[in-house]
Amino acid sequence: MKDRIAHIIRAKNLTAGDFALRLGIQPSNVSHLLSGRNNPSLDFVKKLKETFPEYNLDWIVLGVGPMTVSEPLYDTTRSEAASSAPLQQEVPASVDEAKPTLSHAPVEPLRLSENGSLNKALEKIILVYADRTFEVIMPR
Repeated sequence: MKDRIAHIIRAKNLTAGDFALRLGIQPSNVSHLLSGRNNPSLDFVKKLKETFPEYNLDWIVLGVGPMTVSEPLYDTTRSEAASSAPLQQEVPASVDEAKPTLSHAPVEPLRLSENGSLNKALEKIILVYADRTFEVIMPR
């Protein structure tokens, strides 16, 4: 959960102090959470959800489901051929347009042929936007 809290802080372009101020908590509490010294309390989670309602509570607490409430769950009933399609992205006409949206197909580990040229699993995808914010997408 500490990694997801850190992600929200980075995604919102906040310092730990700014984040604490927005939640109405002591900066030392944020420091202790991010270092792993303390676990988040229910009160903290409630304040986090109230302050940043766009984030999905299941993602914040459990790390499952879409990161934001506006992200659709991917359809697990799609055919195998459709689910093997790559992620689709709308290309903005200019850099000033909003963030591209991604369709959410199940992410499978990246593996190549038996010759062993690349036998590595995909760990994460990092999208960096023109406004200097970024988003980390973790395979499910």
